[in-house]
Amino acid sequence: MALMTYHTLRKTYFYNFYPSKAEEEASKANSTPTSSRHHRMLVEMRDVHPPPVLDPSSPWQIKKTLNHYEIASGKIVVSFHDTFEYILRYWNFCMANHIAVLGHRVAVILWDVTNEKKPKKYEGNDVYFQITPSENCILTCMEMMRDRRLKVDDYIGLYWDSREANFRIKLFYSNTR
Repeated sequence: MALMTYHTLRKTYFYNFYPSKAEEEASKANSTPTSSRHHRMLVEMRDVHPPPVLDPSSPWQIKKTLNHYEIASGKIVVSFHDTFEYILRYWNFCMANHIAVLGHRVAVILWDVTNEKKPKKYEGNDVYFQITPSENCILTCMEMMRDRRLKVDDYIGLYWDSREANFRIKLFYSNTR
């Protein structure tokens, strides 16, 4: 029996700090300095390590304590690392590029599975994922946060369910101030 290896394509940024020949020539023709800005693009590369395997009994890859900004805005901040490692890695290149490079928001489905017997689905224009200028991402879900009555210092778990193509969130610990 042959042993199968499992490879994925990991998404990462490629920065081009050098101007193209066309940009150099345009700068010479206009007697303007060459642009010092860099160009960033998303690329996929073969990953020799398989993506993290979800433990069905505890799939919560992103765990965090909610802060004042998140509660007031209804936007859960997901770090750059967690976004690329646990979310965009499972998205197709076009969708990842839509967020990571173009900066657009993408409508997503979010399941609150705190009550496992009665999970609640959130979707529509008010539930979306997008990148911020600081390159972290935000999961906007004000209605879910109000329904769940989340507060500052509540501890939650979050993950992207690649089989169902949606986010799952669970409240682990509620701050009862």
